[in-house]
Amino acid sequence: MTSFNTLFNRMFQEKSKSVYLIYLIQAFATLCFTIMMTVSAGGHSQEVVVGNERESINPIVEFLFMFAVMMFMTSFIAAFVYWIVSSVKNERINRSQTWRLIPISDTKFLLSNFGTAFFTYIWLGILEIATVIVASLPLLLSSKEIKIALQRSNFDFSAQDWGQLLGGLFLMILLGYAWYAVVSLINLSSRSIMDFLPSGSSKVLVFFVRLVTVIVIIWLLAYAGTTLFSVFGRFTPFDFGTGDSGVGTTLLAFLTFDVIVTLIDILLLNKFVEAKQN
Repeated sequence: MTSFNTLFNRMFQEKSKSVYLIYLIQAFATLCFTIMMTVSAGGHSQEVVVGNERESINPIVEFLFMFAVMMFMTSFIAAFVYWIVSSVKNERINRSQTWRLIPISDTKFLLSNFGTAFFTYIWLGILEIATVIVASLPLLLSSKEIKIALQRSNFDFSAQDWGQLLGGLFLMILLGYAWYAVVSLINLSSRSIMDFLPSGSSKVLVFFVRLVTVIVIIWLLAYAGTTLFSVFGRFTPFDFGTGDSGVGTTLLAFLTFDVIVTLIDILLLNKFVEAKQN
């Protein structure tokens, strides 16, 4: 049997290729936008405004900071593109005969598939954040006014603040996992139904079946999510260290939702969906 760590590392390496491609395209597009903005500015000296103070900045420092700003702005588009690309890749792996022949349980296979997609997204975010920080450093280190403003800033976090931050992090992980689990549920369920159709079924019939399946599943998931929140909101008083019982209820509801959808995905993958040749 293949170990979970081995499969996870292999999938992570495979999906990282998409991350690097998206990052390079994003960086190139950001560079083009920055050059266009610099040219449109006409080479005039720019100033940085901190409170009521103004300070002239070096053109190169200005260019790098503009690049950092544009990199941050385009990160939202890059994230959207990544979620689509990674979802498609996940479903291809689910139905790939090459991947499915790996001697490992369906549970570990799905968890590895969903987990690597989410963690490669985190890796994309790390690359973007590192780029923004590096491009912003010349301005942060050279501007006296920004240094003074940072020194005056108060970053004292209370235990409740850290609890809310940790709760938000867990919620982000659960939401990211839920996205991939739901996409797989829609794809695997519609594929399972279509496999029972006659081989000569028209494209119109296949499209109609898939559309109805998607609508029904989305409605069921929405109903199930609403029910879970209602039940846990009534019977769960725990705040999970966040200082807010509503956050604990949300985390527990999403955790339960993820587990249920994953179990359905495992059942569909194991019993109803056959792998196909690449």
